[in-house]
Amino acid sequence: MEIQRVGRKSISEEIVVQIRRMVDEGHLSPGDRLPAERVMAEMFGVSRTTVREGIKSLAEAGMLESRQGAGTFVRRMDDQPVPQAGSLIDAILAGDYSLADVFDVRKMVEPEIAAIASGKAKPDDITRLEAILHQQEEAIRTGSSGGEHDQRFHQLLADIAGNKVLRELVTALHDALARSRADDVQSPERQKASVASHWAIVAALKNGHGMQAERAMREHLDEVEKIIFGTK
Repeated sequence: MEIQRVGRKSISEEIVVQIRRMVDEGHLSPGDRLPAERVMAEMFGVSRTTVREGIKSLAEAGMLESRQGAGTFVRRMDDQPVPQAGSLIDAILAGDYSLADVFDVRKMVEPEIAAIASGKAKPDDITRLEAILHQQEEAIRTGSSGGEHDQRFHQLLADIAGNKVLRELVTALHDALARSRADDVQSPERQKASVASHWAIVAALKNGHGMQAERAMREHLDEVEKIIFGTK
């Protein structure tokens, strides 16, 4: 991936975007250690303080974690995020809810995200989504659940939609639903359905069809719900 030296406008925010892109495109994987702050400051052409601000923002969002004396790492899906006081993630993860409750919220939010993303997706965004799906397919082919790629796909859709609140909400919901992607519920049926539905969503985004993208996401979530909860 080509690192872009950032400008002076919203510097730490641009760093957040670039680090997220490195994760979305597979240049950084869950469990990987980020380069040292000094190295990243040189890469981005900014101060170490600015890099630190970007890392702090991603840590609060649950994507990164800093380990004393070891560095900063991309958080694994099976790691419990450290709740941040007053954050949206804290509010959702600390709540007393059922898996079905959280899934109902996904069905309210994510079809609309897909519709919004269909009007904003650029060719580069489509390429990134397709790269994630190829990685998901390869993970499944080699015996993995592909769950981390599933989550990255939905988070990237929220990024493309361009609403930071929705991005944080999707992150919180998917963290809360992480147990639904555990190996004991990752049946071959669910894996196959997930990938096929994701490709249908990407096809809708390519065509710029908001209603088609919304419908494809809704059908995807309905199908996953049937598999998880055994509903008809």
